[in-house]
Amino acid sequence: MSYLSNFYKYLSLMLFGFFITSYSTVANAATLVCDFSMETEISKSGEWLKSTADYEELWALFGDSGVTLPLSNSLLGNLDTQQPLLAGEIALGKVYIMGGDYGVEGKVIKVEGNIISIYDGFCDVSFG
Repeated sequence: MSYLSNFYKYLSLMLFGFFITSYSTVANAATLVCDFSMETEISKSGEWLKSTADYEELWALFGDSGVTLPLSNSLLGNLDTQQPLLAGEIALGKVYIMGGDYGVEGKVIKVEGNIISIYDGFCDVSFG
């Protein structure tokens, strides 16, 4: 009988742990989706090289869905500070976000050789 009661006790603990893990992952999961509409290139010496809003070029770089990243609770909580935050890194560079009066602004910044490329856009935060 003690083996059976131990089995049920461990089974209950495993089910409870599974339930808590599943619930907390869903409840705290946030996703960041950014769409970019402009590219600016600046030399490392500060010379402004170009700005473009070529949607075909940006679509070729980011596709239809833009950039999608998981958003941690700590970053989500810091959006109200209105300070730039590193959200992650993709092949095109580092993704920064900043909360503001008009939503969440996003930038992808890449340094390649003597050129700094900055892609500007806006982001949506979704839950679940």
